[in-house]
This record gives sequence, structure tokens and C-alpha cells, in this order.
Amino acid sequence: DLHSFPTRRSSDLSFEPLFKQILGTLFEHWILLWAILFMVVIPFILLLVVHSSIYTIICNSWYQLALLTFIVLITISSCRTLTDVFSLRKKETGITWCQISILIAIGIWIIGFVIIFNTKSHPEYAAALGIIGTMIAWIFQDTIKGVAAFIHLRLNHQLRIGDWIQVPKNKVDGIVTRVSLTNVNIYNWDTTTSTIPTCMLHSDYFINLQQMREGKTYGRRMYKTFIFDTGWIHIMSEEEVNELKQSEEITKYLPKEEIQAGMINAQLFRLYLLHWLMNDPHISQQPRLVVRWMEQIESGMPLQVYAFITDTVLPAFEWQQSQIIEHIIKSLDWFGLRLYQSPSSYDVSNSNIHLTDKPATYRKEVEQ
Repeated sequence: DLHSFPTRRSSDLSFEPLFKQILGTLFEHWILLWAILFMVVIPFILLLVVHSSIYTIICNSWYQLALLTFIVLITISSCRTLTDVFSLRKKETGITWCQISILIAIGIWIIGFVIIFNTKSHPEYAAALGIIGTMIAWIFQDTIKGVAAFIHLRLNHQLRIGDWIQVPKNKVDGIVTRVSLTNVNIYNWDTTTSTIPTCMLHSDYFINLQQMREGKTYGRRMYKTFIFDTGWIHIMSEEEVNELKQSEEITKYLPKEEIQAGMINAQLFRLYLLHWLMNDPHISQQPRLVVRWMEQIESGMPLQVYAFITDTVLPAFEWQQSQIIEHIIKSLDWFGLRLYQSPSSYDVSNSNIHLTDKPATYRKEVEQ
């Protein structure tokens, strides 16, 4: 999908060999050319004019630092672009090594700074580096947490490109398109894009549904509750039992010997529904298939259906779930049951119950 491509240039590079991908990333951003000009070429020319010695220029501490900084920036920029390229090809190992290379480049810059300025001979540089390091650690503490989270998620194989994840706290629900040291990009089902810190996936709760999506589980869970109006629950009479036994749709799933007078209609409906679900080819009986009554509430008696539908793709799953719900609603009438619904203005205005024809009076009558 084109919407998942970080850049059009990255999508082109993703089809090239690794060597060409690396060369392409080196010259992808025009700013790198300016960096070469201002950080390496121009200082070299100026120092050559002043000192007239290439050796003196190479030994200059500030020139060495500029050259080292340029190399580190080139490495970081290239690794970021390669991360986009590997994300398109779903090369998890390449993504991980790119992010590790960024960390190594930053570490090399710090070590290079110490070596170039020989902080033992120049303690003022060591103190400055310590202060700067402390400030950077405080400012970028979330980034440091993100690095730890990235390593944890990658080593434990908890997050990959293309995984379907849900982050309920942030209302994120979609496919992972990019993973870096600091951020994770998700393409949501509503066609929006979310970017969340990597550390959030380590510290907070998130759901990875990829195995279920790939059919490596028993199915996708259906979890529905139907509230029954208790006013329609009653003991079945002989006449009602005989009518049920004569129905082919009911006896096809519920044996006649299980339909007995004296049973309540809600009990028979629960047994019928369980047998009907067990015979549905789109319902998995593993790891569990449950049809149970929940605790009585003010609005009625809840009946819970807990099942796993083998069609895990969203359109197919919703289609099968809708058909199950529609069958439950249709079969309620066979057993003389009704779902609970709070009375609406239409129900009240069309009520056929009249307690008295005489208008009510709220005055207290005084006994004579």
C-alpha cells in the first residue's frame, strides 16, 4: 500500500540491492551535500591557507571534531533512511541493526570528543562534557527510555513491521509501518496515522493481534451479551412443548428428548443456542464455547455468548457475527422470549393498559 511508504524515494530504494540502497541513502538528502561543503571542504581550505600544511590541518582538534561530527551525521541520516527502506521490505534484522548503528555512532562521537581534546590535559573540556551530558540525559530522558524499550521489544520479538496492534489508552488500532528507537508509526483502520513513543509500548498495555490475524490461533473472539426481559420467562406447558417438538428448525439441533414440560423457556433457549453454535462450521469449540446466564440486573437477565469465529479477517468476521446475532433475535420468538428495551415515548403513548376511566385525584378525602 502506498500509504505505508515513508517516502517515495524509500519505496524506490527498497527494490535495489543492499549496496545501492546504502549509496542511495548517502545522497538522498541535499542537506548532506551542504554539510560536506561547510563542515569539511571549506574548513580544510581555510586551514590550508593559514597553515599551508595538510598535516597541521589533520591534527587540528576542531577540524577532527567537525570531520567526526560529519561522519556521525551521515551515519545517522543513512540509518534512518535505511530503516524506512527495510520497513517497506519487512526486514526486521536490518531495522534492528540500523537503530543499533545509530546508538554506536552517538557513542563513537562521545568517545572521539574525549580522545580529540584529551580531557585529562584539558579538564575544562571534561567538565563541559559532563554538564552537557547531564543536560542531554535530562532533556532526552524519554528518548533514553525509548532506546531501552526498543531493545526489549526487539529482543523478545513482541513487535514487528506489519503487526496489527491495539493501544486502548491512546485509541490506536492498526498496522505497524515503522519502528525506531524513539517512535512507532501505526496506520489505523480509519485511514489515519498515529505516532506513539516506543517507551509507551514497554510501560503501558498494548495488544498484538497479528497471530490471530494470520490464523495461528483458534479464531477471533465474539463476546456478546443479550439482556432478556424476565417478564417473558415462564414454565413451558405441554402445548408449548409439543409445538417446539414439531419445529424442524429446533429439533435439528435440540433433541426432542431434551424438550420436556415443566422446563422454563429460557433454559430451553440456552440449550438450543449452545447446540446451534456447536454445529456452526464458522465457530471453533476451542479454546472455549460458552453460553451462560450472568448476574441478574435491574433491566433483566443477561445471557452471554462467548465464542471464537474462525474467519478472522474483519469483513468476514463481522459478517458471521452479524448472522449469529440475527439468528439469536429471530429464534427468541420460538421460545416466547423478548429482549429488554427501556420504554420509549411511543411505547407509553400506544399502551393498551387502562387502569380506570375516572381521572385520578390527589386530594385527601376527609372522613365525615
